[in-house]
Amino acid sequence: MDAVTGTTERFLEARLAAQRSALWIQLAALAVAVGCIALAARLQSPINVQRKDLQLVLHSDIYRDLPPKYAWTTAAGGTFRGVAAHILWMRAEQLKQEGKYYESHQLAKWICTLQPRFPQVWRFQAWNMAYNISVATHTPQERWQWVYNGIRLLRDEGIPNNPRAVPLYHELAWIWNHKVGARADNFHWYYKREWASLMDNLLGSPPRGLSREEVIDWFRPVAEAPQTLAALQEAHPDVSALLAQLDALGVNVRSTTDLEKPRHPLETEFFEPYTRYRIDRELASLRASESDNQEVFPEQPSTLETFFQQSPPAALDALLAYLRAKVLREQYKMDPVFMLELTGRLGTDEPVPIDWRTPWSQAIYWALYGTEQGRQLDRVKEFDLINTDRILLNALAMLARQGNYDFRINTKDYFDSFLAVGPDLDYVEPMHQMYLKLGPVYAGKDEDVDMTAGEMLRSGHVNNLQSAIVAFYWAGRHEEAQRYLDYLARHYKNTVTGETEELYLQGLDSFVRSQMQEMVELYHEAVYTIHAMLRSAYISLGTGQVEDYTRAVQNARLIHELYQEKQGDSPEGRQTLPKFADMQAQVLANFVTDVSYPLYWRSLVWRREQDAIKRRFYDMIFSDLKKQCERMDVDVKVAFPEPEGMDAWRERHPMPTSPEEISEELSQQP
Repeated sequence: MDAVTGTTERFLEARLAAQRSALWIQLAALAVAVGCIALAARLQSPINVQRKDLQLVLHSDIYRDLPPKYAWTTAAGGTFRGVAAHILWMRAEQLKQEGKYYESHQLAKWICTLQPRFPQVWRFQAWNMAYNISVATHTPQERWQWVYNGIRLLRDEGIPNNPRAVPLYHELAWIWNHKVGARADNFHWYYKREWASLMDNLLGSPPRGLSREEVIDWFRPVAEAPQTLAALQEAHPDVSALLAQLDALGVNVRSTTDLEKPRHPLETEFFEPYTRYRIDRELASLRASESDNQEVFPEQPSTLETFFQQSPPAALDALLAYLRAKVLREQYKMDPVFMLELTGRLGTDEPVPIDWRTPWSQAIYWALYGTEQGRQLDRVKEFDLINTDRILLNALAMLARQGNYDFRINTKDYFDSFLAVGPDLDYVEPMHQMYLKLGPVYAGKDEDVDMTAGEMLRSGHVNNLQSAIVAFYWAGRHEEAQRYLDYLARHYKNTVTGETEELYLQGLDSFVRSQMQEMVELYHEAVYTIHAMLRSAYISLGTGQVEDYTRAVQNARLIHELYQEKQGDSPEGRQTLPKFADMQAQVLANFVTDVSYPLYWRSLVWRREQDAIKRRFYDMIFSDLKKQCERMDVDVKVAFPEPEGMDAWRERHPMPTSPEEISEELSQQP
């Protein structure tokens, strides 16, 4: 018994000793752990500084500067955020396959909220909306809604949360340039009209018939507008009275927007009434009789119309500039100052006006802004930069082909607005210079680009210049066409033999004829060439060279017929051209309002052209012609007389009190 008792006591003593030893070990381990944590905490700050300095991460603190809804969700979710995002992602895809797009859209927003600093999440969800969900819908309104949802997701949320993530800028510029700007989507014309209407409603139509400098100065007040109401009132004391009147009318100029609103409250409460007022003023000059040239306003104008009519012009202009800049910043996340700067950053000696109603201007803005942000990083991927710069180059080329907008907003239904596009050859040189600027940037090791775009960008540069040469030729600008042909001959030799390409040695006339054989293959090339040919025809007509005029019109008509034969069965008119008479009338309208040509010359062209062509656009350009003639103390009715048969024409096509019916009129004309 004593032996058993002794054994038990020894066991208990050993156990207590082991427990005491384990306790000391645990305490020592805890002390070491606390020390390590304390040391890690002390090292975390300098490590974060080094990570930031070395640009190993875009955000040293993932929660800092996040909007509250993202910061709270991200912090609260902890390690479960990844699991939740994975489950939501699968559920969103399932809902999309079931056609439940709105539920899928909501889940996509939640996924982005859970991972706000992960650019690929924003990029995928935006692409999914713009390309996958949109094409599963059936009406133009539905499609535009989803395309624009993708744009807004990137522009309004993804980029603000990841301001230096180049892939997000690339995706946004791509959607503008390809989904909205190209013709891959059957409803692309609706997208273009909707966006042009939004910008036309906000900024107004860029003035026609002015110099480059004058058009840029038209936008300058928006870029230079004060950023606060107090600063506006201090600079323009008369605005205070206008603000009080607007408050009495229920228009809150201090209103802001949020992420759920596709439009700013001021766009509907203030700018839409102003657009209707602006259109009425333009039409008033057309309705004025010879004996009464006073403006005609509605018999019972709305209160806002009275406000616009009676406001002092200088004070109203200052208020408009301030509100336009405010909406651009708050709703469209665009910097008016950067928008103005872009006109002088396209590589030309003189700034080039930008029409913000086009999708390609948006692509240029976000591509250039994005690459500038990305180049601030030491470890940005060159792949992302070059792909974004390619969009920039393509957008400039598309502006040269289709950047000249003839647009009349339909204030009742944006999708029914009238839009006709044509070449803007002022963008050929910016496109050319941008290729030369980016050539050395992406040149290979030891590659000597020597005044070219380098091998990386060679094919795009050559193809775009070849198209431009043809357009300049048919526009009668042979010196510019020859200059670009000489450039190709000098700098782009055959890659195998090193000799000058035979194509460039046959002379300008032969080069253009050889290129014409390919012009009927692509829509934008056909439009590009037809417009250039018709402008060349009017130059000949102004100088009395009737035979040259006739030949150019015949060639343009031939290309039109050849192209239409190939594209006659295109669905929704996606690839078909407008009627030839409408295209000719559009070019005539552009020509006679272009102040780069002498007024007398333009007057000769107008009086020599057929009345059947002039009648189609006369009422649309009369106001611009009248203003130009008044500047030079010329009677517009003598310089640009009304075409014969206008009364009968208006009876068959009643003159609208607003331009809503213009698109329908043109579509019904023979």
